[in-house]
Amino acid sequence: MKKNFFFLSFFLTVISLFSKEIVILHTNDIRNVLERREATFINPEFPPVLGGIYSLSTAVKYERELANKKNQIFLLFDSGNFVYKSVDLDSTDFTKPSLYFNYMGYDVVNIGVDEIIAGPKFLNEAFNLFNPKLISSNLKIVDSQIQPQKYVIMEKEGIRIGIFGLVSEYATLNMDEEVAKYYIIEKEIEKTKEVVDILKKNRCSIIIGLTSVGLEHDRIIAENVEGIDIMLGGFDGIGLRNAIETPLNHTIIMKGYGELSSFDKLTLFVDDFGRIINYESEVVTLFEERYPSDLELEKILK
Repeated sequence: MKKNFFFLSFFLTVISLFSKEIVILHTNDIRNVLERREATFINPEFPPVLGGIYSLSTAVKYERELANKKNQIFLLFDSGNFVYKSVDLDSTDFTKPSLYFNYMGYDVVNIGVDEIIAGPKFLNEAFNLFNPKLISSNLKIVDSQIQPQKYVIMEKEGIRIGIFGLVSEYATLNMDEEVAKYYIIEKEIEKTKEVVDILKKNRCSIIIGLTSVGLEHDRIIAENVEGIDIMLGGFDGIGLRNAIETPLNHTIIMKGYGELSSFDKLTLFVDDFGRIINYESEVVTLFEERYPSDLELEKILK
């Protein structure tokens, strides 16, 4: 028994010496809720204050600085549904979202339903405003030379990370017909199989999906498409308190609470080949007391 314990301890020590760490922060369904607000859903009588986009910015700066000190790889993603919509859904404004996404240094942002609901002419403007890559693997714009990027491949310290994005295949059902005719949205599972195969052929060790399709669809896709390591979701308002892992393909799924009440933090422990050895997950509530306002971002947005 002691011998087995010794070998296990030795194995874990060796793994820790040769492993790398990747820290991923993820937001979803911001839905223009940027300002401070009372979290009455936590305590209706004495609600704590959520700091909104300004607390998120402070949290991102803190987590990035901490990752740098620990020599961790740091990545920042959003799954979509963030844009400013008009009351009549006939226009969208990407200006303010581009300011805070650019300022915080997001790496990749997925296109959600809210981003396409007013039509492609507004979405086209976004590609000129955003520093992060705007992606969607299953969205095509009819008769347009400007198309979302289907996937992104990032190389970090020799580890190739492939990121794809999905918007709900049912997104056009509630759109005005004059808008819907400009979009082709391909089936989620079929397109995911295609893009995951491309990322595998491009020697991606870690494959991540940024999705705006809903939790149940995330589960179904993960169990029907082999090779997805992580799915970071949004769309349907359901949040998870912790990451879940699908039983068949062992895909890690995280889906935070929207409207900037929290963000997801996922820490991956990977070997030199980029294979995930272990992971830790945390859903972090954006209490202003914990993350004071980023005053510089306040000046930029106001």
